Amino acid sequence: MADYDYVVIGAGSAGCAVAARLAEGPSRVLLLEAGGSDRRLTVRAPLAFAAQMGGPTDWDYRTAPEPACDNRIIPQPRGRVLGGTSSMNAMVWIRGTRIDYDGWDLPGWGWSDVEQVFRRIESHYLGGPTHGTSGPVRITRLPEPDVTSIRWLDSARAAGVSANEDIGGPDLDGSSIAPVTVWKGQRWNTARAYLSAARRRSNFAVVTGALVHRVVLRDGRAVGVEYERKGQRHIVNANREIILSAGAYGTPHLLQLSGIGAADHLRTVGITPAVESPKVGSNLTDHPAAAMSWDVRLGFVGLSDAQKPQWLLRWILRRTGKFTSNAMEAIAQVRSDPGLPAPDFQLIHSPSYVNLVAMERELRRASSVLQSFWTPKSRGTVMAQSADPHAPPEIRLNTLADPADVAAFIRIVRRTREIVAAEPFASVITTELHPGPDVVTDAQIEAWLRGSVATTGHPACSAAMGSDPHSVLDERLRVRGVHGLRVADASVFPCIPRANTNAPAIMVGERCADFVKADQ
Repeated sequence: MADYDYVVIGAGSAGCAVAARLAEGPSRVLLLEAGGSDRRLTVRAPLAFAAQMGGPTDWDYRTAPEPACDNRIIPQPRGRVLGGTSSMNAMVWIRGTRIDYDGWDLPGWGWSDVEQVFRRIESHYLGGPTHGTSGPVRITRLPEPDVTSIRWLDSARAAGVSANEDIGGPDLDGSSIAPVTVWKGQRWNTARAYLSAARRRSNFAVVTGALVHRVVLRDGRAVGVEYERKGQRHIVNANREIILSAGAYGTPHLLQLSGIGAADHLRTVGITPAVESPKVGSNLTDHPAAAMSWDVRLGFVGLSDAQKPQWLLRWILRRTGKFTSNAMEAIAQVRSDPGLPAPDFQLIHSPSYVNLVAMERELRRASSVLQSFWTPKSRGTVMAQSADPHAPPEIRLNTLADPADVAAFIRIVRRTREIVAAEPFASVITTELHPGPDVVTDAQIEAWLRGSVATTGHPACSAAMGSDPHSVLDERLRVRGVHGLRVADASVFPCIPRANTNAPAIMVGERCADFVKADQ
């Protein structure tokens, strides 16, 4: 039985950050990851990210049938690999806006607090004074956007969306080619950003292929972690603290498997309650997404020929060409209602055909606009279904359950049509494929939305911190009712920020390391 000072569960966006920062001192740090190596073509080549969905690097979660979405089961891709979902996301780097973090109303989490942490994280192509220039995470401007993406961006601006070359926040309004975590043609995930240096330290260890079963509690304290590797059960001791960084689905699930949750629910699924914390697994929030698409005129190829061997060869030899695309190339962040205090939608142009229902990106000649809704009112749950750690939790997003969410999507469908009807993009497209030119009334658009809305892949808020004594975590990310246990991932957000959640999750990992060091 091994002993460490700190055990971090999950080598994802936040987990890599917190583990690497804790290892900078003399403490012995163990990082456990259920997945394996990120040294894969599908991880490293930006355009190949969609090929991971449903494969060995994906937890391959599914929702329960969603009642407000025609009872559809919606895939929920999550990274099961070093780097976590930073190894399979679309690499867009958005930090959020001031009102997101100030709105949490928690000491240490206002914009003035987190902005300096973002700077510490970043090596950003825009440089100072608004961004960091020497951090571990490299952010660049997408190097070779398709001509249709540039035309769509010009049309967005012609339709009244401002130009903003720094849409990463705190000023989110406007349009730009996507800022991405891509460096020299390759994905720059948190495994590359943080673990390369950490692994050179003798006090740091990573164990992959480690499926965590539970956190071991003794006399109100987290003292160890039980995990399975290659069919063998192991228990590792944590002399100081355990940090749970398993993501917005994995973290509440593991808390429940450890006996931390709503006691009545735990008993019904065969888990012995240890700590009554009824909000574990509640407040689940996602950025739901729709995707509209159009046929394009002859001559506009987009990414439809990216499967040709020449493009893979060019990426392998030079790290250039179409495989450097994240397929989500141009961004317009807009307010579906001008009276809103900040953008509520992120529109993303892809020079390809996007089918969110099947979570597939088909390489055919088409253009798509993904509509990611940043401020949904609908809330869901993540609940253990069994005491068996191999059984996935039941995920209910309740997407589109609130009528206000449907109304916002209807507004953005109409706004998207205004943008694509403007030149120079109007000369690119021919027929609207989805939802189609006959879908025009509110009722028709709503029916299409309920049959097609899926996810941007930003689940959050399911083990939220707060000043309320009934919140799962306090403002220093400590699990209430348990000594020596913290959470660091997107589950901690009290309210989901207007951002692609990778950047805020890494910020949480850095913030957690700060708190742990200060509390030693």
